[in-house]
Amino acid sequence: MNEHGEHAMDIMKKHDPQSYAQIEDPESYFSALGEDIQQQIWDLSDQLIPTRGEEPPLEYVGLVNMAKFRARGQVYQETIYASIPPEPEEMEEMQPPPSEEQ
Repeated sequence: MNEHGEHAMDIMKKHDPQSYAQIEDPESYFSALGEDIQQQIWDLSDQLIPTRGEEPPLEYVGLVNMAKFRARGQVYQETIYASIPPEPEEMEEMQPPPSEEQ
């Protein structure tokens, strides 16, 4: 299992243990998910990496690394974090304030 699968498994165990308990074979599930996440990160990185211009080599390396970092964050948000149920205190924040009757 790669680092992405391990991260997804850790997050689900911690934040959604009920869903985690329903997975028949967590090792296989998260191994496959990790591979899928890695491919999505590579694909998105390819889209985000700018074309090499006139910038100095180290600056371009920084741009490439930032693109990879952004891709990883976006893929994690879409594939791991978006499916986590909100914490109770987050639910309270989502509730509209009680209306005051005058």
